[in-house]
Amino acid sequence: MHCTVLIPGLLPLPPGLHPRATALETMLARGDTTAKPAFDREAWLCQTYGVTKQNDWPIAPLLLRADGVDPEKYFWLLADPVHLRPDRNCLVLTAMIDDLNTEESAGLVAALNRHFTPDGVVFNITPAGQWYLHAERAPNIGTTPLAQVIGRDIDRHLPQGKDALDWHRIINEAQMTLHEHPVNAAREARGLPAVNSVWPWGGGVMPSLTTTPYAIVGSNDLLARALAADAHRPLPSNADAWLAQHPGNETQLLIFSTLERIATAGDLNAWQAELMQFDRDWIAPLLAALRKQEITGVKLVIPGPDQSIETELLPSYRWRWWRRQRRLADYTV
Repeated sequence: MHCTVLIPGLLPLPPGLHPRATALETMLARGDTTAKPAFDREAWLCQTYGVTKQNDWPIAPLLLRADGVDPEKYFWLLADPVHLRPDRNCLVLTAMIDDLNTEESAGLVAALNRHFTPDGVVFNITPAGQWYLHAERAPNIGTTPLAQVIGRDIDRHLPQGKDALDWHRIINEAQMTLHEHPVNAAREARGLPAVNSVWPWGGGVMPSLTTTPYAIVGSNDLLARALAADAHRPLPSNADAWLAQHPGNETQLLIFSTLERIATAGDLNAWQAELMQFDRDWIAPLLAALRKQEITGVKLVIPGPDQSIETELLPSYRWRWWRRQRRLADYTV
């Protein structure tokens, strides 16, 4: 069995944190580790599964279908509810708002639709609570995935392309529509961040899916479920349970998207705690299985918005004792 392990949300390290992850640092030290150009989880998965890039990687229709809604032939965008914070002369996207209840989401989306439906832009919420929008006419824009914008000035990441100015206007008008909405007033009274904008990204129409590069894909990731179809399996709580369930010789892909989800919510303490648990419950057992030659190899794929990292580790590499461990932060400079 060879395992490829995709770990989005690890890079960049949150500012002010200097986490240690002993097993992960060991893998990076002993393996053949190389720095790669920047890429994100969505791009890597789409390329791996042979999805053709439109202006964007068509994440929205893929997720919509996995959410149980037929995207038909419409053009769809994700429309994540977010919080923007003024910072000097710019607006910084600090977090995706992922704690809205059904009534809050419905109230905010209803207000957006009252404003935008006459323009042919309609917002939708799936039963899972994900926000989408579809446009009567497919716009000529390219967008930036939300995970790449967290903590950054939005002006540098707004839609680009022939129709960009129209979509800058839509984002600005969404901000005005959401400003002082009763849902946000109630949230702020409870000390919670307001939903003061939406972030559109991942636009496209539903692509065809024909490539199946992995026999088994383990994740709790909606995009992976959409792409892997019958090969997809939910992840258990730890690697020992996974290896017991799937002891064969198949090529396997494991995707851990919790770090990315926590990072987009802006909770640094939860992010650090999740990294330590992931290192203990998954990376350490995989490293032990590799040393016992119960698995034939592990490849780590760590996306990042500035640079990415890949590591290939084989059982024989356990003898590379002279390679000293480095802190995770050392791989980002």
